[in-house]
Amino acid sequence: MVFLNLLRTFGPRRWCRALMMSVVLLAASLLVSGCSSLTSLFFVPQTVWIRTPTELGLDYEDVWLNTVDEVQVHGWWIPAQRPQLREDGLDVWGQVPQPEQDTVVLYLHGNGENISSHIVSVGWLASSGIGLLALDYRGYGASAGQAMVPAVFADIEAAAHWLRQRFPDKRLVVLGQSLGAALAVPFVAKAQDVYGIDALVLEAPFSGYGTIAREALSHSWLGWLLWPFIWLLPGQWDPLRHAGDIHVPVLVMHSRDDGLIPAEQGRAVFGQLHGTDCWLWLQGPHVAGFASTEVRDQARSFILSNACQTFTRQGLLDTMPRLSFSGVAVQG
Repeated sequence: MVFLNLLRTFGPRRWCRALMMSVVLLAASLLVSGCSSLTSLFFVPQTVWIRTPTELGLDYEDVWLNTVDEVQVHGWWIPAQRPQLREDGLDVWGQVPQPEQDTVVLYLHGNGENISSHIVSVGWLASSGIGLLALDYRGYGASAGQAMVPAVFADIEAAAHWLRQRFPDKRLVVLGQSLGAALAVPFVAKAQDVYGIDALVLEAPFSGYGTIAREALSHSWLGWLLWPFIWLLPGQWDPLRHAGDIHVPVLVMHSRDDGLIPAEQGRAVFGQLHGTDCWLWLQGPHVAGFASTEVRDQARSFILSNACQTFTRQGLLDTMPRLSFSGVAVQG
């Protein structure tokens, strides 16, 4: 997240300057547009594309969406397909292409860069027979506007509306990573019936905006300069507040090694879910789960069946009884 990135990126001599600038920006945001504008600090957009799906051997279509507040946002529609293959007959993810299925995915990426850097994480879905719409929030990539909560929910709704209009008979699954997972929870809670959402997949969600900001800033005494502003972050869109309203099946994945969003925050969100809910322990750094063939297989199985499966390798699937969470940050 931006708070943690700030502390990790700047060297010791530049910390104070960068943090003081953040304090000024925070104060200006409050004066100009109130507490909601503070959420814009969680978004770190990039307008330059790093790659396109073509470089992964995938055909795609540019999609332009107009939101209810008249902002034009952009996404890539990547249909289920047999991509260009390597000499060994496998795709760039090292898997055998699969026939088209009856499911499409709405993909919500994390807070940094844009869909061009995140597409390598989820492009395998198209080769697995599952079409996906990768959305860039306002201010990211070719999308206009400035990203903040709750405005970005209009972007997500425009994408869901597009998918439902184009594929009225297909199953719709929402997949979010990191900040995208945090956005997916309240969106699905509110829109699951309106848009006929069939399932939700979350990788590394945080439990609340204030919670993850406190976690990030707590690693350095310099972070305490921003501490008073954290309490001004609005909490009405925190995933922890909305997870209990979701009634579609949910798969939550989180790595014990995640150095950016602690796994206990994902566990906290999981603990508020009801119904068919699956927890998958991952290994490795933040949102790197789909680098694993086994994780991709498990996610694909859940997306197509809405059912939890069991890994053959010990420790990857958590089969412990549901935990009870009373707070936003607990030890899992």
